[in-house]
This record gives sequence, structure tokens and C-alpha cells, in this order.
Amino acid sequence: MYTKYEEYALSIISGGESNPPKINGKLNFKDDWSQTAFALAINLSKKGFFEMEEFRQEMIKTIKEWEDNHPLDDKSWNYYEIWVSVLEKLIYEKDVLNRSEVSSFFKKIIDCKSQILNE
Repeated sequence: MYTKYEEYALSIISGGESNPPKINGKLNFKDDWSQTAFALAINLSKKGFFEMEEFRQEMIKTIKEWEDNHPLDDKSWNYYEIWVSVLEKLIYEKDVLNRSEVSSFFKKIIDCKSQILNE
């Protein structure tokens, strides 16, 4: 169940090129780690570490960079890997956690490798 903040955050992130994948109008998470990463970004924004609009703008920029460096039919495309890299970037920039804490977090909690550190 969403609270008003989660609905607001989802409306911000759902604008334009940064749209999360959906099936039948509902968010589509292929892996548990992608759902956890999504929730973490919403929670960190809710707690004031960054604005969802800031996150959205980083998503747009990072997606464009990926598209500029890959053919459009590249099968390695994964929306939530982009999401995680943006999340990591903002966590570092906002001094939420240091690099080793983030690396450990992504390995243990989200159960995926760090997108920035490639660990």
C-alpha cells in the first residue's frame, strides 16, 4: 500500500524517459533486488536525502548515456541496473554511506553487485 509520499514520488519518477517498466499498469520487478532498490530510493527521498526530481533527472541522464553507448537492440539493457547506479551515485554524493558500506549493503541487502564499483 502506498502512502501519499510514495504516490507523489512515483508520479515524479514516472514522467518521460525515466519511466519504470510496467505490465498492465503495475510496476514490473523481475528480481527481488530491483524491488528492494526501488523501495530504498523512495525511502531515502522520503527521509530527505535527495529529491525525487533529482533522482529522475539522474535517471534520464544515465539512460541517455547508456543509449549513446549501446545499440538500441542491446539485450544487456536493464532498467533497474541503471536505477541502482543512480541510487549509488546519489548515496555517495549525499554522504549517506561511504563506498565500502554501500558495497556491503548492495551485496548483502539488495543481493546484487555494485554498479559503480563493479563488485
